[in-house]
Amino acid sequence: MALTSVGPVLDDLRAGLGLSHAGAGALTTLPLLCFAGAGAAVPWLARRIGAELSLLAGMLTLAAGAGLRIVPELAPVFLGTFVLGVGIAVANVLMPVVIKREWARPGAMMGGYVSVMSGGAALAAGLAVPLEHALGSWEAALAIWALPALVAAFVWLPVAQAERRRRAAGHEVERHEAISVRGDRTAWSLTILFAGQSVLFYTVVTWMAELLRDAGMSDAKAGAMVSIFLLLGIPFALLGPMFAARVPDQRPIVLFLGVLWTIGFVGLLISRTGLAPLWMVILGVTQGGSFAVAMTLVILRAPDGAHATALAGLVQGIGYIVAAAAPLVMGALHDLAGGWTTVLWALIAVSLLMWLGGLRAAAPGVVRGRRKAAGYEA
Repeated sequence: MALTSVGPVLDDLRAGLGLSHAGAGALTTLPLLCFAGAGAAVPWLARRIGAELSLLAGMLTLAAGAGLRIVPELAPVFLGTFVLGVGIAVANVLMPVVIKREWARPGAMMGGYVSVMSGGAALAAGLAVPLEHALGSWEAALAIWALPALVAAFVWLPVAQAERRRRAAGHEVERHEAISVRGDRTAWSLTILFAGQSVLFYTVVTWMAELLRDAGMSDAKAGAMVSIFLLLGIPFALLGPMFAARVPDQRPIVLFLGVLWTIGFVGLLISRTGLAPLWMVILGVTQGGSFAVAMTLVILRAPDGAHATALAGLVQGIGYIVAAAAPLVMGALHDLAGGWTTVLWALIAVSLLMWLGGLRAAAPGVVRGRRKAAGYEA
């Protein structure tokens, strides 16, 4: 919510802060860099204080960062965006780990987690402008998203306290060693899959409206097309993990999703206005399923919590670095080529690489990491 609420008020934010388009791009890219950095930092934090306390700290950090944006000055807005990005990054890595540990059949819970995340993102984007009008400023419309994070921290507090009491009382807790999965080919295959879907998603969110406007579509209709893309991902984010967790081999699912990505972008090459709703439906269905299945595979390919933490860190660390660069690279490619056709061909190439590279991750089996120093309590 704290991230997707920025785009709809970005023009007012730029005017209020005196930001250039490049500066605004840096603001929207900053959280993705935090997500990437979490790949190394969050597993270390979880080994020190456990997943429960780490998640509580993440929610409080998110709330603090969102609250900082109430100050309509350049430094607080950038600092707040960085801080909330750190908070979200903690949950990105550790929620799959908790789901892996607490649910014997995690598909439904993973689907619920991802679909609520997608739904919240779409809701915040839709409410951003009405909240700006109701509250009287863009900074209040951004800062208000500290409240859901505080609610989450309040709800999660008893879980964190119970785990802390268990540790203090000397009760047996699950001990994990720190794991490195960098030498495992399946882990790298899953990284390719996650990075590919992230590139496609963030490129579409950033540039699709402009692509459609350049093809002659009105601003309102181009915005509606992006809304279709976001909203249709919600039900398939719920269904994807439930289906993926029930079958022994996820390769047909990954192949199917990759083909749908390709069809959507090829369709835009053929018709960018007349059939745009159809292509947005196809791409919307695919983006919800792709992210959810990639996250579910982190759970399915990890034999235990320590492997899940290490795998989530590697996959998201590298995946979000690539995702952060993608909108900038695609924008530069548009400028060099003088249009969007070359960009669409690039996205088709990414979709092919995504499903070809990800097929190994979708095959039955688990990752085998190299164990390092003992002492991780998850």
